[in-house]
Amino acid sequence: MFEVRFYETAAGRSQPRDFVAALRGNDRALVMGDILLLGTQGIRATISTRTIKGKQNRGLAEIRTGNFRTFYCMKRGIIFILHICKKEHQKQGIEAARERMKVL
Repeated sequence: MFEVRFYETAAGRSQPRDFVAALRGNDRALVMGDILLLGTQGIRATISTRTIKGKQNRGLAEIRTGNFRTFYCMKRGIIFILHICKKEHQKQGIEAARERMKVL
């Protein structure tokens, strides 16, 4: 079992937490369900994940939940949820997650 933390700025703001909170019930349950499965089962979880390719993206991965993408990384045995977005915004999501990963 892994600890799961949502990325938070120094001011306490969290894009991933706010994004999930704004989702409708069923979508929220699906996204959070996949995150919780990753936390409890790690890479053996029966969810759709993939590593983001590219040298600058080393350590960055995504969970694919329907039309949503959850970008995360693992450091010191902790899974950090860096950014969540709709599939059509995933390029911007990768950029945001990459920047957030640098400050961990």
